[in-house]
Amino acid sequence: MIKVVITALPLALAVGAACGRLGDVITSFRAPANYPIALAVEGTVSPYYLYVYCNTSPYRIYKTNAVNGSIFSSFVSPQGIYTRGLTYSFGGGGGLPTGSYLWMGNYSTDRIYRCNPDNGTVYASFPANHDMSAGLAAMAIGNGGRSPTYMLSGDDSPRWIYRQSLTNGSIYSSFGTSLPIYDLAWDWPSRVIWTGNTGDGVYGFTTGGLLAASFPMPVNNPVGFAYNRQYLWVGTTAGSHRIWMIHCPDLWPAVGPASIGRVKALFR
Repeated sequence: MIKVVITALPLALAVGAACGRLGDVITSFRAPANYPIALAVEGTVSPYYLYVYCNTSPYRIYKTNAVNGSIFSSFVSPQGIYTRGLTYSFGGGGGLPTGSYLWMGNYSTDRIYRCNPDNGTVYASFPANHDMSAGLAAMAIGNGGRSPTYMLSGDDSPRWIYRQSLTNGSIYSSFGTSLPIYDLAWDWPSRVIWTGNTGDGVYGFTTGGLLAASFPMPVNNPVGFAYNRQYLWVGTTAGSHRIWMIHCPDLWPAVGPASIGRVKALFR
């Protein structure tokens, strides 16, 4: 059993063993190519589709089965070697036209691109307004990336995470951390941002920048992240360049009346 560390809140992680605990490995599979540094999951149907950007020539984005890694299709990333971060959204939201989108960042142009998820064709882009060296996560209100309201993006030097407009990149808030970050995943039930980088630790931050939870991975260098429906997918670059499907339940499922005020204040 993987040890879980809950650090920021005085709330117990009340998840039954039968349902699995935070950090339990559901399955893992070899990435389509080396260096799976950016992940996005499409959760509109089951089995879910997992998009994987592999940072090795020819710098492709693979659409795979999220459970076993089988490849359905792939295309060369329009951002090439400079691709940083993937995230998926659908249903409009945040001023977007209704539709399904695959988003990607570019650390050379420091822009964020809204693309066709089937072939990577760019529909629109906006400036990140920071060094776009880490990941992306559509801050959606529902499973599968439905109707996002903001974009989350990261900078690994300095280590900052930003909440910004989906249409023009305006930054509404940000926070820094001393812990390493790379790709991002938005866990909407817990309102937690998952990330990691070097070492074997995966970290979950609240939208206010508090460290809410962490757990170790079986191998080092967890750098790619995507979340949907109580599962976290993590791409690792140590060893055999694998993708791990991790159990990721709601962190606060048993909030009593005495705790409600504290939780509201935390996510204000």
